[in-house]
Amino acid sequence: MPETPPKDLRYAEDLRREGKFQEALNVINNIEKKRTFTPKDQLSLLILKGKIYTLFQNYIESIKVGETTYKLSQGLEQIPDIIMSLLFKANCVFLGQADQAMEHLLEAEELLNTLSDVSPTFISRQKGNILFRKSWAFFYQNDYKNALETAKICLEIYEKFNKKTEIAYTLQIIGFIYETQVQYEIALEHALKSLKLFEEVGDPIGTATTLLLIGRIYYLTGEVNKALTFCKKSLSTGLISELDKTSAYTYIGLIYNTKGELERALRYFKRGFSLAEKNNFYGAFVNLQILIGAIYIQKREYKLALEYLKPGLTLSKNTNNILGIGLSLAYQGLICYEQDSKSELQEIIDQLKEFSEKYNDRFLIAEYNMAKAMMLQRSNRSRDRAEAEKLLKQAVKNPSSPDIYIFSLANLCEFYLEELKLFNEPNILEEIHPLITQLLEFSNEQNSYGTLATAKLAEAKVKLIQMDFNGTKKLLTEAQKIAELHGYKLLAQKISSEHDNLLDQIKSWEEFKERNAPIEERLELASIQGVIERLQGKRAIDPPEIVEEIPILLLIMDESGNTFFNHSFIENWDFHDLFSAFMSAFNTFSGEIFSKSIDRIKIGENTILINPIESFLACYVIKGQSYPAQQKLNRFTDALKNNAEIWDTLNKAVRTSEMLELNKPTSLGVVINDIFA
Repeated sequence: MPETPPKDLRYAEDLRREGKFQEALNVINNIEKKRTFTPKDQLSLLILKGKIYTLFQNYIESIKVGETTYKLSQGLEQIPDIIMSLLFKANCVFLGQADQAMEHLLEAEELLNTLSDVSPTFISRQKGNILFRKSWAFFYQNDYKNALETAKICLEIYEKFNKKTEIAYTLQIIGFIYETQVQYEIALEHALKSLKLFEEVGDPIGTATTLLLIGRIYYLTGEVNKALTFCKKSLSTGLISELDKTSAYTYIGLIYNTKGELERALRYFKRGFSLAEKNNFYGAFVNLQILIGAIYIQKREYKLALEYLKPGLTLSKNTNNILGIGLSLAYQGLICYEQDSKSELQEIIDQLKEFSEKYNDRFLIAEYNMAKAMMLQRSNRSRDRAEAEKLLKQAVKNPSSPDIYIFSLANLCEFYLEELKLFNEPNILEEIHPLITQLLEFSNEQNSYGTLATAKLAEAKVKLIQMDFNGTKKLLTEAQKIAELHGYKLLAQKISSEHDNLLDQIKSWEEFKERNAPIEERLELASIQGVIERLQGKRAIDPPEIVEEIPILLLIMDESGNTFFNHSFIENWDFHDLFSAFMSAFNTFSGEIFSKSIDRIKIGENTILINPIESFLACYVIKGQSYPAQQKLNRFTDALKNNAEIWDTLNKAVRTSEMLELNKPTSLGVVINDIFA
């Protein structure tokens, strides 16, 4: 049989080294079509193909190559090639099959130790390749200590040979380990080093994976806009693997879900779901089934939710996926609870009990206790409700996961709100305050800023029920600022709308306070239940329709109330009465205004939005919704400070008592027309 010309293999190998993986595969496929091979030639071609599939992160194909080359190399008694075949087979680790991968790697190690007639360089490099995969195997076995130690030894080997691509991939796994251990700063440091190396060697696939890792880290540290940027950049690299693409879709979906943009989240989850199904990524497939089901629960489309959750449960049972079993059952239990289907909820509880006993798993036990508490909470018997309260408190005291902790705290809040409604006893509110404090502290520690802002909104609602109106306004302002600062635009809009509603309803609340209205009336007007349900993951943000405001007046003042600029958006409009009312409010609230704890004041039909900037105060008088107007006022105050001509003129006006005019300085009129026109 004719041999394959060495130059063909060298050309394919050169293409591989240049990162032109598809071109290299095309060359190999053409060679295979045109020639008949000796077993040795076939083995050489397949091993090159296996290397390319591995670099391409097409692990399913590389594993298939490994199976074939393992048999061929054994027949030829080529131990180095057997080791390479085992490395291909061990790529199953990247599909989450850690135990099976470890078996292949231990066999490869034993064979490597028998070699004495090969170069020390070959031995060291293959040792690095084995350690790299072992690190991932330890990682998937949740043995992070051994994963990190193994990766660091692997890194030393690759650094010795200055193998930049291998160094980059090892820094990447170290980044993943630190991320999982919640050491985000160190994880980001390794990920950025990895990214720099991948960009330097021109490896788009490694670049895509590391961009995704950086996006994950930013997501977990609460910087959702940065997370979104890096995850989308990962997708745009072009040569992203199907596995990483599935992961990117999942994380982008999670980011949009966190931001409350459910339709966008659903689109990305479904894209990931289709890819996972096509490529048999079973872990990702189940995870996405559950995530899609959870979205439909928030949308209150329970039938659609069950269409994903029930198959997810079946597959989880078949693959002994404990997390999938627990979450699928828990979400189905939540649907039964919302639909008041007690018999079906009891079936869910029985299944959770069965699986928690079978696996003796802390997470499943927690889900079982939570479902049982929900069932007892529906009872009218005091004994059952007392047992429900006990179970919820235990879940808060010994949480098995962050999500269960938040859900348990929110459920306890719901429990006490029900008690409050039943017994009209204001002292029950004192049971809720510490729970919200725990929510605030925990969400801050976890960098979960959407939950933090929502918990702050819940705290504002409790203050409102207690008829502490100034405290409520301050908390609403704080909640909105948290949401805006961390990129939760939809939530910020909702909180701003809640603040506007309070100002519109303030006369009703003052009347409630005067006659000491029953708790039931206060609960209904405060609408706290919706906030608690969002914390429980049972309801989506119901965003207000954004309508542009009617602009009336723009002011710049100092701390003493001296005006340096005023511009009316309405011709021949006399603002003296309004200004007099505002100055009265300003004198009352000046401390809160300059401490930024109050951002709006309602006077008649008009709302005055306030934005302090150093020793000055920018005020925007409007009719209508505050949120779109606030965005303009924020842009205006940024422009005041960043435009040297305006800022210098304003500070000069303090000394000379001169008034600024629309075109004096000229840039002031340009800024106002650009922002408010």
